[in-house]
Amino acid sequence: MSAHGREIEFKFAVADKHGFRQLLEYLNLPAALLGSGVKQINHFFDSETFCLRDHHHAIRLRQEAGRYRLTLKAEQLASPTTLLSDRAEQEVELPNATALALLQGSVCPRHVIRHHFSNGSSTILQMVHSACGDAPLVHIGEFTNERIYLPPVSIPIGKSAETVVFELDTSTFPNGVVDHEFEIEISEDHDAPNLQAALIELLKQAGIDWSSAPSKARRFFRALAAK
Repeated sequence: MSAHGREIEFKFAVADKHGFRQLLEYLNLPAALLGSGVKQINHFFDSETFCLRDHHHAIRLRQEAGRYRLTLKAEQLASPTTLLSDRAEQEVELPNATALALLQGSVCPRHVIRHHFSNGSSTILQMVHSACGDAPLVHIGEFTNERIYLPPVSIPIGKSAETVVFELDTSTFPNGVVDHEFEIEISEDHDAPNLQAALIELLKQAGIDWSSAPSKARRFFRALAAK
């Protein structure tokens, strides 16, 4: 997440891990990186009628390496390129005891937001109330993701270059569907249109077939509906 409360990233879906191997080869990175994945468990909270989803919001608790981060995602913002996802996001690390209480249902998401988001909690709660009223928010499910973090690489853009980090994700959703994708998170200072063109050219040179990938949250809710 950016320091200014936005998540700005490119997403490129690939058919399987062969695309990962092709990227490592092209970037001259060791194949052993394919064994360096970190497991993430992504828990979602919503009402029984999915009021947050219907307003394009999401409350996610991510568990990774024994730590928990609570993230509030808002509606997608206008993007300057076709492949760039740009949305408002606020995130905070939770004490393990608080995260476990949230998962067990002994504390409600609104209470956690009120007490752990030092900045912007009133705005977040107003957003939740506008979407859901007083409807209880409960744990509705989770999906797992294995993420491989690649070392930073320099992408030539004209006479300059941009440094980016590829994240290689393998996500398993509640209906058993497994997706693979590259994510590249950028800051507001990046030249998004030219970087997108450079990334597409890189994937072409690497011989990687790809397609545009919707957000994981959207795919998660689609998987819930398909169960």
